[in-house]
Amino acid sequence: MSPTEEQRAIEQKEIEALEQREAQAVLNADLSTLQTLWADDLVVNSTANLIAGKSILLEMIKTGRLKLRTYERRPVRIAIFGDLVVATGNEISRLIGATAEFKTFVSYMNVWRKRDGNWKLIARHVGAIQRATAEPLPDQDSKFVR
Repeated sequence: MSPTEEQRAIEQKEIEALEQREAQAVLNADLSTLQTLWADDLVVNSTANLIAGKSILLEMIKTGRLKLRTYERRPVRIAIFGDLVVATGNEISRLIGATAEFKTFVSYMNVWRKRDGNWKLIARHVGAIQRATAEPLPDQDSKFVR
């Protein structure tokens, strides 16, 4: 393996780990980790027809407006272009809404850029593949008769 190939393999593993670390941080509402991984000028185009930046997304997670029960990220391709990386793949999640849970299947593209020696997520696009039928959440006040 040439030094260039070896360096690419190291960067590939590093990005794969960052992809999973970022997904876990979203799932766990780990604002501190997201603050570190997301660039201040992050731009996200989501399936909710929302184009948002870092501060809006952090606030949505903090207030529970963006909350996941499960989240699985499956990177398919990681393309390295020097200090810029494009990661694409699929995700499966269970989004907790106000009145129901939704199982979503999406494709995604994350763009990472190395800044001051650290990789930062600078852009993300998510496209809906399928959104499963809503499952009602239990109503604590209602009484079910069997």
